[in-house]
Amino acid sequence: MDGNIGHSQVSIIIPVYNSQPYLKECLDSVLNQTFKAIEVVAVDDCSDDGSFQTLTAYSEKDHRLRVYRNEKNRGVSHTLNQALKHCTAPIVARMDSDDVMYSDRIEKQYAYLQENPDCVVLGGQVTYINDNGHIVGSANFPLSDKRIRSSLFYYQPIADPTIMINLKRIPDGCLYYDETLPIAEGLDLYFRLLQYGRFSNLSVPVVLYRQREDSLRNKNLKRTFSYITEVRSRAEKKYGIKAPGAAKGVALAQKVMTSILPFSTAVWLFDTIKKILVKE
Repeated sequence: MDGNIGHSQVSIIIPVYNSQPYLKECLDSVLNQTFKAIEVVAVDDCSDDGSFQTLTAYSEKDHRLRVYRNEKNRGVSHTLNQALKHCTAPIVARMDSDDVMYSDRIEKQYAYLQENPDCVVLGGQVTYINDNGHIVGSANFPLSDKRIRSSLFYYQPIADPTIMINLKRIPDGCLYYDETLPIAEGLDLYFRLLQYGRFSNLSVPVVLYRQREDSLRNKNLKRTFSYITEVRSRAEKKYGIKAPGAAKGVALAQKVMTSILPFSTAVWLFDTIKKILVKE
């Protein structure tokens, strides 16, 4: 299963923290991609459940996988930045350690970027699975650059673990995650990368996205939304990106929903609104 890192065309970064129940399935899906010219950079954020040991065991069998570990728990943004420092390929794909790649994900996304060199960020659709790996739903993200850009102030129109980034379009030092953000770090990155090229999503699912009951985002919806609001405000004030006219009204409605509605009801309403907005 060994690959030649020096000839890798895609670097796959995986931040890992206490993902032991799901990690083997994730790694198997990554290392068994139909596209073989990959390197995999996994950074463990001081897991205490055996995740680091699993990573090490896999890296001994497949040298395309390189494993690093933070000296102390630093959070997902720092962990992603550490992974980015070790990438050598001209294209970077993100993957989350509890999700599963479709076997041809990298092949399809790589082909798209070769045919569309003006694209800086490429995502795809996702199939939702639960803790047990059972399919519980699917997502329908917008395909066009125009719809993705107009949606950033309403909801996140690209799923983080589906993204592939074309480094050729980004100046040195401009690809990083804001380490002050424990949540919405991807949304902030997308706002900053808008100036460098076109955004797109494939029309097909590329990742089985695990909706875990204990996920950071699900623990506190109000906290999550407060960070999202902060990122959107920063996009206007710091990055100079003009929000659509209806954005403030939608933000207010979202704030009310997260304040008074049960978690499951609020999520259902968010998903319903997204389905309405996402129509091409």
